[in-house]
Amino acid sequence: MLGSRFDITKIGLVSLGLAIVVSGCTNVAQQNPQTIGAAPVASASTAVASGTEVPTGAASQPAATPAPAQFYEVQRGDTLSRIAQDHNCSVADLQTWNGLKRAGRLKAGQTLRLSPPDAGSTDASSQTAKPVNASSASNAAAASASSTSSASSANATDATTDTSAAPDPAVKRQVMAQTARHASRVALAWPAQGKVVESFQPGETRGIEISGKPGDPIRAAASGKVMYAGTGLNEYGSLIIVQHNKDFLTAYSHNRKLLVKTGDFVQQGQQIAEMGDENNSRVALLFEVRRDGKPVDPMPYLPGKQG
Repeated sequence: MLGSRFDITKIGLVSLGLAIVVSGCTNVAQQNPQTIGAAPVASASTAVASGTEVPTGAASQPAATPAPAQFYEVQRGDTLSRIAQDHNCSVADLQTWNGLKRAGRLKAGQTLRLSPPDAGSTDASSQTAKPVNASSASNAAAASASSTSSASSANATDATTDTSAAPDPAVKRQVMAQTARHASRVALAWPAQGKVVESFQPGETRGIEISGKPGDPIRAAASGKVMYAGTGLNEYGSLIIVQHNKDFLTAYSHNRKLLVKTGDFVQQGQQIAEMGDENNSRVALLFEVRRDGKPVDPMPYLPGKQG
């Protein structure tokens, strides 16, 4: 479905100053992401009547340019940031033009306005945009996250602080030592129980999506320090970022409720959130693994079976 690269150094600052930079990774881009421009609106081919004789001296009439689509029908798996990127507008624009709440849920089949209401009346049935290929939307998170990094600081306190039991001092010391080291791997546990409904595709998706029911537990895939917990990045909904060492971090998006706050130390398997569909079109966890700030496929780091 639901791009942006989490710079670990700056994420460290996020926990203090809460400024997230998602760089080098697209709204869905993964390893070695490439910046992709907004998707062009498909143009209709010009109809030419065959066999029609043009009178001598008749002025040549240029082909009419079709007007951009004014509406979009939400598809399963869409996010606001992806739609905004595809149609060259911002998430804030879509929310304003459609009266959407910041943490609102999109529904498949829902029609969204793609321009201000006063931009001209258009028949939604004839000017509804068709969904574009996911690869053309891969820069959504990067574009939006960059423009909202300052908002993340203001919204950091939005995170629910119903914190789970904190690790004892010995565990905390161990986690602190671990996060200060470099590592070539990280052993992860499944963060949620459910079916993987979207797999990792370099350049197209940021991670994997695991489906479930509202309120299902989301657990830390490995012990670490919470570098961010909040709602400052609209396309991610309620987001948690956990640093495990100097090279690896994990991200958990679209949660219904956060159970930890920035600065907390968590243990592997500890519940950190409840599954939801915030800023997503289905109830699912978007789970990302970042190595040196770049998105990588989570599957090689997860055990073969959930449990």
